[in-house]
Amino acid sequence: MRLNGCIFVFLVLLSCVSCRSNKDVVYLQDIQVNEKIKAECEYKTVVHIDDLLSIIVSCDDLEAAVPFNTPMIGLGREVNSGGQQQATYGYLVDKNGCIDFPVLGRIKVDGISRNELAELLKDKLSRYLKNPIVTVQFLNFKVTVLGEVKNPGSYRVYSERVSILDALGMAGDLQINGKRKNVLVMRENGDNKEFARLDLTQSGFIHSPYFYLQQNDVVYVEPTRGRVLGGNASAFLPYVLSGVSTLVTVLALIFR
Repeated sequence: MRLNGCIFVFLVLLSCVSCRSNKDVVYLQDIQVNEKIKAECEYKTVVHIDDLLSIIVSCDDLEAAVPFNTPMIGLGREVNSGGQQQATYGYLVDKNGCIDFPVLGRIKVDGISRNELAELLKDKLSRYLKNPIVTVQFLNFKVTVLGEVKNPGSYRVYSERVSILDALGMAGDLQINGKRKNVLVMRENGDNKEFARLDLTQSGFIHSPYFYLQQNDVVYVEPTRGRVLGGNASAFLPYVLSGVSTLVTVLALIFR
């Protein structure tokens, strides 16, 4: 009977630990079924120094737009899906936040959004072209995910609308030992570095200006205390299991 009582206490403690673990692991725990939440912050991707931009100009007269689409200089190389290297072309935003654009010359672009840049160019080009159309895209939009995720690394983003959940999904989601209540986002804002911590277990982070990531943002998932303390536990696991087995055998003999 005493042995059965010990087993019962052990199972109760195990269930308590499991419940506590669920509160540390599950995302968006305060969300109700069929609940709709509107993010308070508007999504806006702005141009920064060292960004690589693709800018394509068109208009009613295609030949008239040719001088504004001169071949852009290759500024790097990347590996395509076939495993071959190819040059990346675009307008590089220099350290002063400017680009050199054909005919128009140097244009200040740092700190404005992609749509604002398109409107700015369209306004300047209207003096040369009839009904100009300007398409602007980021060529080097990437985010980096580090820490307790399945596949840490830097990820190129082809859509500029990427949330922190999207980034974690690209990295294979958090490991079970990652702190979901204290995810760090690091962001460059001009000469300043910004830091924010998000609690993914509560829906409040959806309203954060860091919910949608900017290019070159870094997301860091901190390990739990148990992960830090048990980092080398696997080396001692055989000895622990052997000791537990011996202890269980001795207790069984005593209770008999």
